[in-house]
Amino acid sequence: MNAVTYPQDNPHLWFTQLRAIIGIELGRVLFTSRATAIYVVAAVPIILLTTVGYIDNPRTGGPITGNIANARYAFAVIYAGFLLGTMVFLGSASLFISLFRGEILDRSLHYYLLSPVRREILAAGKYLAGLIASIGLFGTVTLVCYLLLYLPYGVSQMMSDFSSGPAARELTLYLLTTVFACIGYGAVFLLLGLFFRNPIFPILVLIGWELMHFILPPALKMISVVHYLKGIMPPQPWRGPIAVVMASPPAAVCMLALTGLTAVALILTVLRLKRIELRYTDS
Repeated sequence: MNAVTYPQDNPHLWFTQLRAIIGIELGRVLFTSRATAIYVVAAVPIILLTTVGYIDNPRTGGPITGNIANARYAFAVIYAGFLLGTMVFLGSASLFISLFRGEILDRSLHYYLLSPVRREILAAGKYLAGLIASIGLFGTVTLVCYLLLYLPYGVSQMMSDFSSGPAARELTLYLLTTVFACIGYGAVFLLLGLFFRNPIFPILVLIGWELMHFILPPALKMISVVHYLKGIMPPQPWRGPIAVVMASPPAAVCMLALTGLTAVALILTVLRLKRIELRYTDS
């Protein structure tokens, strides 16, 4: 591949290129056939909670969850196990890995690499496009699902909880957790899409590591993303007698740690981009 001559330092040009890359990549991640699986995964919790909201307890004739406190407990379980552990994790994997890996498979990445765009701008543009798409989609699903837990209890209960109850704080923490999950997982999966021809194995390893988080010893908990996400979200249900108890750091520390992880992953992505040699016959 021929050497590319970069333009002189020009912040205005960099911003223009960054904006153009974000626009192109947003179209690719949101409006192509590869996005279908992400939309399906995002729709499942909404359908599930809507269905549960209309199911009555056969004994009492009231909501199946009993009262709003039980509903919040159920949502905490659903959020940690399904929304965060499945929707955000697998959705981010599908979305961010395809940003580079998809272009390698489509034999189109060389168009970017042969253009006078700095690798830092290319990596930032793709990452920001994935971040905008994932936060917009998964954040919206988180918001809708939280509001759906009030479906059996009516608008008056919801307004009361948001005005004088815990709802506003809980929803803010759930949304912040979703945002930082997209930030952290997104950067990791963007990097995996460049380093591995077949990212399935590293994804499975990462899934296993995150799922085993609650039984890992304290030292190993600190190198899992979910450990810091749990420090942001509202208190979660007890995981059972085999769980190794370790308090998560304060929310601010967790956000800082995930930001640091993201920075490291993006730096490694840029370094990989500067050394990458495309051999489409081997992809």
